[in-house]
Amino acid sequence: MNDLIVYLKRPVACENKQPQLGDFVILLAIYTIALIPCVVIAVITCKVLNVRHEEISLTPWMKLFVGIILAPVYEEIIFRSLLKFKKINVSLFSVTLLLLIGYYIIRSRTEAALFFSILLLGFFSLVIFFKRTQIEAFISSKFKYFFYATILIFGLLHAFNFTGDTYTLLAFSFLLGSPQLVLGSILGYIRMTYGLVYSILFHMIINLSIILSVLGSL
Repeated sequence: MNDLIVYLKRPVACENKQPQLGDFVILLAIYTIALIPCVVIAVITCKVLNVRHEEISLTPWMKLFVGIILAPVYEEIIFRSLLKFKKINVSLFSVTLLLLIGYYIIRSRTEAALFFSILLLGFFSLVIFFKRTQIEAFISSKFKYFFYATILIFGLLHAFNFTGDTYTLLAFSFLLGSPQLVLGSILGYIRMTYGLVYSILFHMIINLSIILSVLGSL
């Protein structure tokens, strides 16, 4: 726990190390304990604001696939892969955005497809006009700001998983997205300490546990 707190206070770009099973168990315990007050706050906020979690129009099996496999993979790639601006991560990020654009076009989600298209275009422009080494050096020099930004964006965007007035969701996004702010902090630590594969695996475990708890309560 001490390592996590120390890192979150002063995040730095560092070399990956091999995790131990005990490391993941401890992080799971920390997340579970920290999640309890966040969920209470989010539930109370939902009741007060009269907002509810948006239902996804997918079959049960597709919901399982998206929640346990697909979402952890593309969310980790989009939000945390570029914290290390390597060629493989640049490629993963670009391909993931292209796939998301295709997905939203197929589902006739024009606004989402347009958003990711603009994001991809901006990213390509950045890569074309600047050398990868220059971008990598800039990220390293301002690393803590990029690291904290990934946590904030990851958490606050999840507030829009709820249905309600847009301005209300924006105003209370810190409360509605508080569980993801906690998760994003831990995932960021895992990504930088152990690697992207392990942050994806941890994300999968968390989503699996949430889905199983929901099914168990039915």
